[in-house]
Amino acid sequence: MDSFLAKLRQGERVDHFEVARRHKSGRKIIVSLSLSPIMDSDGKIIGIAKIARDITERKAADERLAANERRLRTLTEQEATIRAEMIAERRFRELIENAPDAILQVDAAGTIVIANRTAETMFGYSHQELLDNSVDELIPKANRAGHAAHRAEFAAAGQSRPMGAGLDLRARRRDGTEFPVEISLSPVHTKNGTHVTAVIRDVTERKRTEERVRLLQESYMMELESRHKESERVNNLQSEFMASVSHELRTPLHTIIGFSELLGEQEHGTLNADQQRFLHHIHADAEHLLGLINDVIDLSRVEAGRLKVHTENLSLRAAVSEAVNAISAMAGAREVAIREGLCPDVTVLADPLRLRQILYNLLSNGVKFTKPGGEVSVAAKFEGDFVHITVSDTGIGLQAEECSRVFDKFYQVGFTSAGVREGTGLGLAICKQLVEMQGGKIWVESEPGRGSRFQFTLPTQ
Repeated sequence: MDSFLAKLRQGERVDHFEVARRHKSGRKIIVSLSLSPIMDSDGKIIGIAKIARDITERKAADERLAANERRLRTLTEQEATIRAEMIAERRFRELIENAPDAILQVDAAGTIVIANRTAETMFGYSHQELLDNSVDELIPKANRAGHAAHRAEFAAAGQSRPMGAGLDLRARRRDGTEFPVEISLSPVHTKNGTHVTAVIRDVTERKRTEERVRLLQESYMMELESRHKESERVNNLQSEFMASVSHELRTPLHTIIGFSELLGEQEHGTLNADQQRFLHHIHADAEHLLGLINDVIDLSRVEAGRLKVHTENLSLRAAVSEAVNAISAMAGAREVAIREGLCPDVTVLADPLRLRQILYNLLSNGVKFTKPGGEVSVAAKFEGDFVHITVSDTGIGLQAEECSRVFDKFYQVGFTSAGVREGTGLGLAICKQLVEMQGGKIWVESEPGRGSRFQFTLPTQ
């Protein structure tokens, strides 16, 4: 009001000023006022002219219009919400209808209240036939008696059961045929009680595939067993053959070696230089051939599981000395020094024959691949419950890739220091098998031109 009076004092007019008034009848009315200042000839305000208009009905009409607009806006928003819900419901219905699995909803009495298109196709019923049916009609007759109790038990538990819970379930079509299924169950609480939603998957094709895989596996295992038996039979034949070869080849070789040694003694007549040279070649080559045959036979026995080791407590120092003495003649002929390094007087658990074979093999290899004037040595040391034995040489050495293959069967490192190949490439393969059979391991460290260090371990007593 003060602002209106200020305007009037400044000679300004105030239009449409609304105030509430009381009619003489006592009812409340709304009046629109227009105020104008009255001035004398000197421009002095001497009064105020007021025009009053009753706008009660118009205000009421405006309020009714605003209320109608609000109701219309509310209705429009509700309509949009309903439309959105209808669209969502339609999409959900389309999703349910086109789901690859059958979807059913069953009430507390076991009556089907919702069924999708896949359920119609899967069970062979029309949509209305499913809705008029009990879910028990989809259960094989042998399982119907207890189905009501199962439904009640599930509804009481109120917990979802995921698909593929390990149950062997079957369903029944309208034509009476049965098929394997997986079922996922979920409780749904409605105003009409607890309903159960079932998602049903036909696993017929998967079961067929699993059966085919099972049959293939059985067939494969039968074939594998047959091949294993055949392999055993071949191994037995191989062992029998090698035993026969052992007798048929080694016996005459022993005869050749024995008679060549007798002739070398010259007790039955003096041999000239050429005859002695010829006899030396006969004896050396016969010994060499006997060694090759023994290697092949030993390896065949190892692979067939027929070579046995008989471990006992024995002196490592004695075994090393025996092997060094056995190889000394060969080393002397090649002008290679043999040296026994530090070797503790320890008792090892090993097969005496096989330990000598391992040491002799490693020492003879060192001699073969070491040039005249070089050295081969053997040493040992403790490492916990094992003894670590090293056979070193100053020979030609090995390439890195050869170190990883040197223990393979029939693998030969190349030429010896004499420029020829010797042996069958079986000696180190046999050594590896014999060491492992006695609870140890074997490996090699080497560099070209800087010799090799063959190392193996054996358990102590």
